[in-house]
Amino acid sequence: MFIADGDALTAAGSALEQLLLAGESQLKADNDVSLVADELRRYQKFAPPGRPSVQIVQLRRQQSTVQQAQRIARQAFIRNADAFARAIALDVPQKLGVVETVMRWLRANLA
Repeated sequence: MFIADGDALTAAGSALEQLLLAGESQLKADNDVSLVADELRRYQKFAPPGRPSVQIVQLRRQQSTVQQAQRIARQAFIRNADAFARAIALDVPQKLGVVETVMRWLRANLA
């Protein structure tokens, strides 16, 4: 279903590969967000009241950057999940949604 002649991937195989790469990217972005949030919490915990230090301002900028990367990664994962569902003609129930249906398919078939 995913491999054509030789080592070439079919459209479904290529869509699955892109989906897995997007999922990996999303996990990395989620991890980055939590690391920066933990570091920011640690510094803000002992910060004196008043004007924030330069370090806290830099951490807030870093936090907004990684949050934006997380949103982009999530959108890419949704697009790739949709492309994968179309490539394998996966029946997507309207109440469930594409992402949840694809995640269930992945758990059932790749676990």
